[in-house]
Amino acid sequence: MDKESLLQELHQHTWVTIRPSPVAGIGVFALVDIPKGCRDMFSQPDPNDRWIELTKDEVASLPPHARFQVENFCLYDESVYFVPDHGFKKMDLVNFLNHSEIPNLVSINDGDYFEAIRDIRAGEELFIDYGQIVDDE
Repeated sequence: MDKESLLQELHQHTWVTIRPSPVAGIGVFALVDIPKGCRDMFSQPDPNDRWIELTKDEVASLPPHARFQVENFCLYDESVYFVPDHGFKKMDLVNFLNHSEIPNLVSINDGDYFEAIRDIRAGEELFIDYGQIVDDE
């Protein structure tokens, strides 16, 4: 991305920040009003991102601080966690979304995008239903 593109991105697509949440730990909050249907709050999927499957036993054998990261910031199913191949050297703000059974976002394409399902006001916390992030197949 060049300087002009970055400036345009900052002007037009700076939607959210993280801060302490009254719900749990850190949450994602709207900096500006987010219209229903918006999918630009978080970074775009990167075709170079890879996810490595770690079994629950492998995760259980990690040091407590590393196990905490995997258990709190990675998607999982009944047998494995999906861990980014870069570990936790960089994290997207989407990792800080808290759960609600009455979310204001939905997952698109197994978490590639998140879409506002209603207008979200500046200052409001963004929520996702954790049980709906990945489509059942």
